[in-house]
Amino acid sequence: MTERTPEVGEQDVERILCRDYPEANLEEIWEAIRQLQVREKWRVVLARLKNAAGSVNALRKQLDEAPGYYRESIAEAENPDATRRWSRLDELPQAERQSIFDKDWRQYQQWLHRA
Repeated sequence: MTERTPEVGEQDVERILCRDYPEANLEEIWEAIRQLQVREKWRVVLARLKNAAGSVNALRKQLDEAPGYYRESIAEAENPDATRRWSRLDELPQAERQSIFDKDWRQYQQWLHRA
C-alpha cells in the first residue's frame, strides 16, 4: 500500500495564503507561521490551511494548536477518506485500501494546485 507524502515548502504556503485568505490578514497569519516551531513545518502549515478552509478564525485556532499533536491534522488534510475509515482500513482488501489512498492523494493535489 502506498501512502504518499507531499513535498511542499514555503512557496506553497505563500501561494495558498494569497489564494485562500484575505490580504488584510496575511501579515498577521505570516507572523503566527514564523513563530511556529514544529517538525515538517510547511507540511503542517499547509494541513492547517486546508483544514481551516479559508476561515481566518479557524486558521488562528489551527495554528495555535499546531505545536501539539499535529499528525492528526496532517492526516485529515492529506488523507481525509482514509482517516474516516482508519479503524476499518486493515479489514479492506489491499486494492481497495490503495484506491482510497490514491483518491485522497488526488484530492489533496487538486486543492494544493488549484488556481
